Amino acid sequence: MWRDADGEVVAWAGLIRPGGLELHASPSLVPTVLRWFDQAAGSVEQTVTAMDTDTALIAGLRNSGYCEADEPYFRHCVRDLDGDLPAPTLPDGYRVRATRRGEVAERAAVHRAAWRPKSLGRLQVPPVDLGDGESGMATERYRVIAETWPYRRDLDLVVEASDGTLVASALGWYDDVNRAALLEPVGTDPRHARRGLGAAVSLACLRSMRDAGATLAVVCPRGDTGYPVPRELYHRIGFRDAGRTVTYRRAA
Repeated sequence: MWRDADGEVVAWAGLIRPGGLELHASPSLVPTVLRWFDQAAGSVEQTVTAMDTDTALIAGLRNSGYCEADEPYFRHCVRDLDGDLPAPTLPDGYRVRATRRGEVAERAAVHRAAWRPKSLGRLQVPPVDLGDGESGMATERYRVIAETWPYRRDLDLVVEASDGTLVASALGWYDDVNRAALLEPVGTDPRHARRGLGAAVSLACLRSMRDAGATLAVVCPRGDTGYPVPRELYHRIGFRDAGRTVTYRRAA
């Protein structure tokens, strides 16, 4: 992180993989952050993710020899929370609620069920066989998430089936400074798919965000045609596109 004379953070950057960078910086600090990245990455191909609205960063990347890469991208979608926000509608036998204390194993299990590679592969266009593996969301890993700021249990919503099994989930992250909240991730156990559970648990989470003080919600689904279903769901519950990521790459 970079701070100004008053101690305020004016830029941050992080290596997300060897040679990969994500950052946010005031325009005057973009060259400084990119020079740091040159030193930190070493002699490997370098990749930077930018928002298409961040003109200062894009100009800095181009001036440093980066070229735009044709890769899958993510849309930033937003929804105002100070207007109409429909109540979630669920089929008979299901109910939506916040995650409870002592429910970490069950919460991790519904995440794994929703994010099985084979199920995700079926949603791609055209469908892709991603194998029979499972999400790496073990109980202990979720426990760490639940014990880490800014996690809030009142923003961790689940759908419960009539037998008590958790079958869908949506997790919200609230920024009380900007009164904005991120909706990520959302998932449904494929054995309970096509019943509107993803939309219902998302709406419930949005209402909880509003109760917490948020006035704006953000979600970041894939935006390309290869994985359209999540973005379509978010548009149906009132989100609109507000920008997209762009990948820039420079050879080693």
